[in-house]
Amino acid sequence: MMDTCENCQQSLSGGVFTLLWEDGDKPHAFVTCRYCGHENIKYGFGGDDD
Repeated sequence: MMDTCENCQQSLSGGVFTLLWEDGDKPHAFVTCRYCGHENIKYGFGGDDD
């Protein structure tokens, strides 16, 4: 994964990827930054309209 965190600008490589609704009520997939813990929303992973 070549993306960077919206919060700390570190690489999201090695971050935890969570699919939409996998973490309760969150309607978007996201990658949790392994450096700062920020949830970076990822669109287009089945079911989200954004």
